Amino acid sequence: MKRVSLGLVGAAVVALVTAVGVPEARQAADASSTRVVMLGTGTPRPDPDRSGPATAIVANDKVYLVDAGPGVVRRAQAAFDKGQTAMAVTNLTTAFFTHLHSDHTVGYPDLIFTTWVQGRKEPLKVFGPAGTEAMTSHIMQAWAVDIDVRTKGLEQRSRAGLTVTAKDVKAGVVFEDANVKVTAFPTPHGEVPESFGYRFDTANRSIVISGDTSPGTPLVEACRKCDVLIHEVYAEEYRPADMASWPQYRPKYHTTTSQLAEIATKAQPKLLILYHRGIGPRGREISDNQYLSEVRRTYTGQVIVANDLDVF
Repeated sequence: MKRVSLGLVGAAVVALVTAVGVPEARQAADASSTRVVMLGTGTPRPDPDRSGPATAIVANDKVYLVDAGPGVVRRAQAAFDKGQTAMAVTNLTTAFFTHLHSDHTVGYPDLIFTTWVQGRKEPLKVFGPAGTEAMTSHIMQAWAVDIDVRTKGLEQRSRAGLTVTAKDVKAGVVFEDANVKVTAFPTPHGEVPESFGYRFDTANRSIVISGDTSPGTPLVEACRKCDVLIHEVYAEEYRPADMASWPQYRPKYHTTTSQLAEIATKAQPKLLILYHRGIGPRGREISDNQYLSEVRRTYTGQVIVANDLDVF
């Protein structure tokens, strides 16, 4: 399985879908109308090579974001600079939050204000678990001085492009337009009050993204031979140096490589993408090859480790 270069998305995506067994008649449509752009594949660790969790589903050149970790807008610009023209920052107008942990949402003010300052004209539509509406309201209050200066001062920016429509959602279909239907399903994530994964159904692809989660039946049911499953994962040996409670914490909050192999065996995605993976302390990082090796011990399907700006 080859990772797709941003600069070669046309031919390379065709090669990818051939490798995962998509019928030949659908290859051109897959390449042109539905793709996954990994904007951020990291964890809370401030790794300059891995921005915070953020994934773009691009359907008919319309962008749908899942999560907004640190660096989300700059990663979108980097994708645009490398040939993904749909990723222009002013096109970032629809987003979904899996849960409200800071590493998945700290880029939210950036998503609101940078895209506005750079010329976004459409309202920003945001969907997420309970608390999304309140978080949005507080962000707008926190940046009140900025808004006041930019709209009333010499910039004379329109408030129309600043509009944010946030909605707390429940499990089920949360969004649908001409390009995609988005379905939220519950995911167990420790003491987090509400957490979702999402399934995106387009005309030619089904894509499921886990968000942060321990193993759960709803995700398996949501995938069931989906085209792409994007799932968080931690190596069996991963231990954060700053969390003595990790052996108790991890089973409630996250998924190990062996557990993910079991999940994928049940769900049977055509392509399994690993993201939001713990890489270990500096100088003793856990390699991509180790992640692949651990998953492949018991999972025989196509699997790849994602890095920022990969396209699938």
